[in-house]
Amino acid sequence: MDRTNLSNAISDNLAQDLGFTNDDVNTTIMVYAILFTIFALPSNFVSKRIGAHLWIPILMNSWGDLGGFFAIRVLIAITEAGFIPACIYYLSSWYKTKELATRLAWFWGIQSLASAFSGLISFGVFRMRGIGGLEGWKWLFLLDGIFTHIVGVFCFFYLPGRPSRTQGLLRGKKGWFNERQMRIAVTRLIRDDLSKTEQHNSRITLEDIKSTVLDTKVWTHLITTFIGFVPITPITTYLPSMIRDGGFETTTANLLTVPSYIINGIFSILIAWSSDRHGEVSLHCMIGVIWSLACFAALRALPADTDRWNTFGAAMMAAASPSWHGMHIAFMSSNVAPVGKRVLCYSAIIASANICAVPGAVIYQTWDAPRYYYGNTINIILIAILGLLFMAQRLRYDLTNRWRARKWGKMSEEERQHYRDTTKDTGSNRLDFRFYL
Repeated sequence: MDRTNLSNAISDNLAQDLGFTNDDVNTTIMVYAILFTIFALPSNFVSKRIGAHLWIPILMNSWGDLGGFFAIRVLIAITEAGFIPACIYYLSSWYKTKELATRLAWFWGIQSLASAFSGLISFGVFRMRGIGGLEGWKWLFLLDGIFTHIVGVFCFFYLPGRPSRTQGLLRGKKGWFNERQMRIAVTRLIRDDLSKTEQHNSRITLEDIKSTVLDTKVWTHLITTFIGFVPITPITTYLPSMIRDGGFETTTANLLTVPSYIINGIFSILIAWSSDRHGEVSLHCMIGVIWSLACFAALRALPADTDRWNTFGAAMMAAASPSWHGMHIAFMSSNVAPVGKRVLCYSAIIASANICAVPGAVIYQTWDAPRYYYGNTINIILIAILGLLFMAQRLRYDLTNRWRARKWGKMSEEERQHYRDTTKDTGSNRLDFRFYL
């Protein structure tokens, strides 16, 4: 909730109370996105060095201590930047390839649930305007910050470093697993991905950085994320305001955002679960793409004099589009090796998902309000490009797998062993590596 409450605050006249316009809010969103991107990239260097189980609560307690606006948004961006990359790295050290998409969907699904609760809470908190001389949105920031601190301190004493070390602190002297369970937990990860034998021992090397920067497949994932997230920024930021401008009171408008987050969370988790079950990611990502395309088209097609409930329905369903982001990260993660490169890619893809707020923040302009016809036309074009990128990446992986399988099949066992012993190919560049579709 502490990371997603800005849209609620905007609908409670945050800009007017501080003496500027929503276009100035857009500027702060862009600055936040740029700094978030800059500081997200090196964050997992620290996460891998000291352990994600420590880095995550450190970051939570850092951003929970801040609240204000332009300068404060800068500080929040710096402290929030490493949180999600560290969480993804942490989850990947506990779950197998075909389990990660569902877990990441739960991760973002809980964020949707938090946004839903933020809408519910703001319905009551905004009625506190004037108490203690504070506006309602200030009370919202204050209460969310307090809860963040409580959870952040708890995490210091609860999160274990790895499956083989769960003893101590709130986890008890015996930890979560007995000896047999611990061996199973570790062995299942290594059997799924041999590179995870280095998960907690190796450091990020110059070769990892070079391999990441020069890998066009990684760049395709980053560009896909960037383009796909640009339309999400305006609809999530201005959803309460769009509903309010359709003819609802501010408190009611915030309450009406709740269904979009609940729908998003439920369908995101169900689709990711199906993805893991069937071992198919890219086609499942397309479900969210098609949903978004249809809903933004409907929002764009509504006449200017449509009633408030039609506006609410179209805007709510556009914001409720199932998230493909967790599945896409699992898609990339399973196709990137070794571990050092994978950790860098986690930071890069989260940075890519946030730098999109720079163009995303200017899609919905004041002159285009309240229906944002021009902005939604841009959103429709971007989502169509997103679908093409998903299919292009899938086709590339599929063709590469077929080429490698043919070449590998023509080799004798002696030639294959010679390749394993002498090749300088590493990670996903190896001839015996197969991409996950």
